[in-house]
Amino acid sequence: MSRDVIVPPTGLRPGLPYSPAIRWDKLVFVSGQTGSDPVTREFPADIKAQTRIALENVKTLAEAGGASLGTALKMTIHMTDMMNEFGAMNEVFKEFFPNDPPSRTTVGVAHLARAGLKIEIDMIAVVTDAV
Repeated sequence: MSRDVIVPPTGLRPGLPYSPAIRWDKLVFVSGQTGSDPVTREFPADIKAQTRIALENVKTLAEAGGASLGTALKMTIHMTDMMNEFGAMNEVFKEFFPNDPPSRTTVGVAHLARAGLKIEIDMIAVVTDAV
């Protein structure tokens, strides 16, 4: 079995020592994705908008590795203000997973990589391509 590094279609790789995603056999492991634009690194202040961007970033990497949100097995969500923004995050999450969502752990954290980021999401999904 091979271990392949998956990068987003932009080809941009993080300047830090981690891979955006790893495909191993029929699994894709997507590293934590924040609510920031993958190219400009800009992000809105709103938790709903950040959640939407983070999920789109996860989706893009999963698809680049041959998986999809529909084959998601497990997700972990880190939030900086879970007490006040959990409901709003869940509203957006339900847009992406209206039925039979993956297993999920959501935890509150003191901070993320940059001030103002409110959410980071990682995922494990099954590969559905024929490769």
